[in-house]
Amino acid sequence: MTAAVTAEAAQSHEGVVSASTLKRTHTIPPAWPASAPTGVEGWVMLEFTLLPDGTVSDIEVKESHPAGVFDTSAVEALRQWKYEPVERAGQKVAQRAEIRMKYALAK
Repeated sequence: MTAAVTAEAAQSHEGVVSASTLKRTHTIPPAWPASAPTGVEGWVMLEFTLLPDGTVSDIEVKESHPAGVFDTSAVEALRQWKYEPVERAGQKVAQRAEIRMKYALAK
């Protein structure tokens, strides 16, 4: 059982960028929830704020399948990630972003 992280390529709505456009500097792989039903795979779409210090804040589950199964695991992992800060006009700024975490069984 593994949890993989994939970033959505498209921008979902104004002001929110795909996490694939950001440079990760520290990641923690999401844990496979013990409560997940046997044989179930899924994904969680998260939206978050990348703060000027490179940490993650304001994490929201936007969508998941199956609903509620992997949400907590995804949020707990993302909360520990770090990114290079976004800069605009020489200033580090906060940026909303989205990422999709995929939970797949080892083949």
